[in-house]
Amino acid sequence: MIFAIAVFTRLYYLSDFKFNPFFQYVYGYTDSYDYYIGAKNFAAGDMLAKSPSNRFSPLYTYFIGLFIKTTGKDLIAFWFFQFAMGALTVSLVFMIALELFNHRAAIFAAILYNFYGPALMYEGVLLRASLLTFLGTLSLYLLIQVLKKPGNLLILATGISISLFIQCRPNVALIFLLLPLLYLSPFDQKTQKLFLKIGGVALVLFFPLLYRSWLVHERFVLFDASGPAALLIGNHPDYPGIGLSKEHEYPGALGMNYGEMLSILLNRLGEQPIEMLGLYVRKLYYLFSSLEPYNNYDFLLFKQFSPLFNTPLSNFSLISSLALTGIIFRTGQRENIKLLYGFIGGISAAIILFYVLTRFRIPMVPYYAICAGYTVDSFMYRLKQSQWIKSVQMLVFGSFLLLLFNIPEFTRGIKQPYHDEINIQIGLNLVSNKRYSQAIEPLNNLLKNNPENIPALSAKALALGKIGERRRATYIYEKLVELEPENAKTHFNLATLYAESNKWKKASIHMKISERLFRQKQQDEWANMASEQINIYANRNKTKY
Repeated sequence: MIFAIAVFTRLYYLSDFKFNPFFQYVYGYTDSYDYYIGAKNFAAGDMLAKSPSNRFSPLYTYFIGLFIKTTGKDLIAFWFFQFAMGALTVSLVFMIALELFNHRAAIFAAILYNFYGPALMYEGVLLRASLLTFLGTLSLYLLIQVLKKPGNLLILATGISISLFIQCRPNVALIFLLLPLLYLSPFDQKTQKLFLKIGGVALVLFFPLLYRSWLVHERFVLFDASGPAALLIGNHPDYPGIGLSKEHEYPGALGMNYGEMLSILLNRLGEQPIEMLGLYVRKLYYLFSSLEPYNNYDFLLFKQFSPLFNTPLSNFSLISSLALTGIIFRTGQRENIKLLYGFIGGISAAIILFYVLTRFRIPMVPYYAICAGYTVDSFMYRLKQSQWIKSVQMLVFGSFLLLLFNIPEFTRGIKQPYHDEINIQIGLNLVSNKRYSQAIEPLNNLLKNNPENIPALSAKALALGKIGERRRATYIYEKLVELEPENAKTHFNLATLYAESNKWKKASIHMKISERLFRQKQQDEWANMASEQINIYANRNKTKY
């Protein structure tokens, strides 16, 4: 049932997503372009899957490349595959919550994750957030199972999953450094051997990509060459706490080794401890807040494409407030809850250690949603048992957190610098899909800042003409003729509008110009069409008199 809901949700979103400018384009200013080029190179035979920058862990690049190589399909087909993986993640959230808590808590957890808009958005984006989320959730589920029934096949599957999870983004290894402190202390011999086996499988699988990184970078790189640069940006005392701040980049950080990076970080902690403490407090706040800090893709921009993104369930502070309330009030008392807390603590620390972005926060959402689901279940149980004081305490504390994480001064969105480019693609996509009325708003948004943008003016004029706004469309085409007098198509469209308004003389003038320009460009088919229209206009003009 939960899987069916997840699939239906994604099919519904796909019907909206096809009008999104990112549906069939990979823009050069995004990190997606790096993954895409590397994947295409791998599919074409480059076993190192080299990309323009080679900054990121190559696992996701190979993942895309293998899909392209195996299926022969490209971007649009890949979305279906990635959305299917997202539906499986929802199912895993349900199954984990069912293992740790109960059926009602599992339903709440799955619903909270399924309808969290940014997670759904990143399933339709060429970035590793969705793969990382799936691998992390799968790793937690398999760990729960292997602790119950430690068979060899399950040990192997768990080791593979954890290895791929870490290879996808190495900072999540903090989870598995934290788990022994929470869950396996003190070690019993049986559990120690089990985890050593799982760790051994994971480590062995590191070698192929570590060797690839050595070949590409000619030095040791823990999968992701951007790590030192990212860590130094996110641990600058003046860093605001969210986003990717170019002004805080450390010169030469991309070529830096891990020892140099650690030395700089320790110096900052030693020389400016108060400022660094303030930085981590800011990061902690933004980690739980409703703000979706953008990088490459802006959730605020995506919200206009689907009503699924405009519900209260797309506000992360709802999930974080519920989860923290459950943790504070210790709603979960079972032994395996420590495993969930280990994943929550480890991945939260991994994000705070670098910087808070929506795409970095997505992989931690399933664990918080599981906790949040049980909080809702526990609250309902306490109400049913007439535990009024505890229920009121939970309600007040959760409400306080929700208000705290939605303070407008700290959670207001910021306009992306590439909004104009996106608006023109939104408009063009909507026009090409004959959704003319909807196309006008994004085109107007662009034209406010750039009133002489020719593609936007052309698309708007076409859309206005199609919805019967001939006068406004004619005005724009007249402006386009002034801006671009040698554009044959503009003259053709203007002539057509004049003809529809029975202005045959003006229609004939512009159609003759369009015919001449089409002939010059050797576009004979269009020129012949223009010639036919000229004859029609001439006859209509004679009839008029």
